[in-house]
Amino acid sequence: MVRRGIYVFLVALPVALLGFYTLQHQLPVGPIVLGISLIPLFGIILAKRSLPGAVPDIVFGAIDTGLLTIPAVWGGMVFGVAGAIAGGVIGDAITDAIAGFFEGSIAEWLRGRGIEASREAITTSLGKMCGCLLGSGIVLSGALMFGISPAFG
Repeated sequence: MVRRGIYVFLVALPVALLGFYTLQHQLPVGPIVLGISLIPLFGIILAKRSLPGAVPDIVFGAIDTGLLTIPAVWGGMVFGVAGAIAGGVIGDAITDAIAGFFEGSIAEWLRGRGIEASREAITTSLGKMCGCLLGSGIVLSGALMFGISPAFG
């Protein structure tokens, strides 16, 4: 278990460092987060885990954090840091339920076709990390295209 935890940490480390660099240099968050979503995907591949088995986790993360990003951005724009926190916390509770419904449905659909959705540490954790970054990156990139960008300050 420790080795797998270290592996997940080593995959997460460049994600965190690139996120910090992005904020430090005030770069466009959405497209960079979208690009960073490939790191955990490569982590799954390098660990020789099943990508189809990670699909429910990727979908969960994308729906969960993609939808969570909307109230977090809105709350931050309207109410500042406290609004972003409240939007994130309340949004997370609601989107976990929504994303869990889709995750379970997709896992059942895959199982019906002979593909067992993985429930092991590396695939589940990196699949969810990939999906979270993917969903948030899509929402933030879309917002940027409409002229909505998180303010630095």
